[in-house]
Amino acid sequence: MRGFCFSSVVILAVAGSASFARSAPARVAITYIEGSVDVDGQSSPKLESVLPEDSLVRTAKGRAQIRFGSGDTLFLGENSSIRVWHNARTDSDEPEILSGSAVVSTGAIGPAVSCVQRVQLSDAGIFRFDVHRAMGETFCQLKVYGGAAAAQMPSFIWVLTTGKTIDLNR
Repeated sequence: MRGFCFSSVVILAVAGSASFARSAPARVAITYIEGSVDVDGQSSPKLESVLPEDSLVRTAKGRAQIRFGSGDTLFLGENSSIRVWHNARTDSDEPEILSGSAVVSTGAIGPAVSCVQRVQLSDAGIFRFDVHRAMGETFCQLKVYGGAAAAQMPSFIWVLTTGKTIDLNR
């Protein structure tokens, strides 16, 4: 009986800490800046400070590294911009690449990333997004360097594996 009580307490403690970890908001912070970078129009953001919800990060002649609480890292290239949205349904922060180039290195849980359309990334992968315009339309080129990505098309889900590239548009 004593072993049963102890194992019940351990299970409850682990379950309680797991639910606490899920309810804590993910931390998104800029961890490296090179050159000109601004957050919501404010230049020279402080390193390691938590980004506000739905913030806009832009680079001019600069680069930025943004770390997500889930262990994902986004490297933002020159003349690029992203918006970090908080998804209340999944209680996670998701980047939307608006312009330029970004490389995403995923951690233990693959995030959803928007770049013209939403793409689900695998864990432990490396992905490059490039936004460009052609014939009056905006496209986002996605290249998978490691891992896999899934993009919802009108009638099917397109799965890309290492070495594959696709142009996404609405």
